[in-house]
Amino acid sequence: MNRIETKRLLLRAWRDTDAPRLVKLANHPEIAHMLASMPHPYSPSDAGDFLERVRNQPANAAQFAITVKDTGGELIGGIGYGLTTRNDKPCEEINFGYWLGLAYWGKGYASEAAHAVIAHAFEINSIDRIDTDYLTTNPASGRILERAGFLDQNESTCHSTGSGLTGLSRRMVLTKTRFLEQKAQDR
Repeated sequence: MNRIETKRLLLRAWRDTDAPRLVKLANHPEIAHMLASMPHPYSPSDAGDFLERVRNQPANAAQFAITVKDTGGELIGGIGYGLTTRNDKPCEEINFGYWLGLAYWGKGYASEAAHAVIAHAFEINSIDRIDTDYLTTNPASGRILERAGFLDQNESTCHSTGSGLTGLSRRMVLTKTRFLEQKAQDR
């Protein structure tokens, strides 16, 4: 399934036609400096490379374009999970990440999308555990992960391709067991 609907969002498969909007949204240091693997500046070539990786992702991975339903499906960011590509993590680790264009910060879209994609990982793709990190300079991301059920494991470091710097981060983990327990409590 490469389509998830939430109250306000449609999470859909990435399309080649998303490339120009992807470049426009992602080409901001405020975004790239908060992420491990997003380069800055973000070029059309970077968008093409990303879309190619998405086309060739393994079966236990999913990447979604985040769009807002009431704007006719305007692209506002990306979210997904899959095998880590970072050299400092075990290659079998399932990593989770997301980003939004600056104009869409603080509206609850990241939390809404995160809950839906995490459910997809555990219920559709039968993932057992999801790991992620957030830079401590981005506490809003930590709050989103905590609300989604992730538990803080420890302090770590994370290198940001966009800034070229390594900073303090918090390592977060969510297991399928914890996800199912929380889902049962929410009923």
